[in-house]
Amino acid sequence: YFCGNLLGIEEKLEYIKSLGVNIIYLNPIFEAASNHRYDTSDYMKIDPLLGTASDFKDLCKAAHALNMRVVLDGVFSHTGSDSVYFNKYGSYGENTGAARQWESPYSKWYQWNEDGTYNSWWGCSNLPNVNETEPTYLDYILRSNDAIIKKWLRCGASGWRLDVADELPDEFIKI
Repeated sequence: YFCGNLLGIEEKLEYIKSLGVNIIYLNPIFEAASNHRYDTSDYMKIDPLLGTASDFKDLCKAAHALNMRVVLDGVFSHTGSDSVYFNKYGSYGENTGAARQWESPYSKWYQWNEDGTYNSWWGCSNLPNVNETEPTYLDYILRSNDAIIKKWLRCGASGWRLDVADELPDEFIKI
């Protein structure tokens, strides 16, 4: 793990362009508990190890100036169990998140079993599955004016790669 960051990419843009590259695809960049970041903790925040939202905007602006584009990795079939949305471990307060408060606005996002357990991506308990067709989830990720997809496109991203797109419902992808 070499801990590269957004500023480092921006510093190397001229070199990357000289290689014939015109699209930079970034693995997940949002705050997460792991360094691979497929266990998103907060879609609204860039992982501090990578930089800030301002760093991301600057990278996209510099890439566009070189006729290059930045594509983000959208991990929307699950979140991290240690997230503002699920909060299994109480990292975001004792009374927030679907795992700690049934009345949480995020509870409907997850797939709960009758015994109170939850479904997780490929059985990995740190990756609780979301119900991608839940209207409040669709609004948060895709449909509202300040939806996650739209927020990061406004910040300069040129597009999205959808992680495990074959596992996402058609309704989600069509939006």
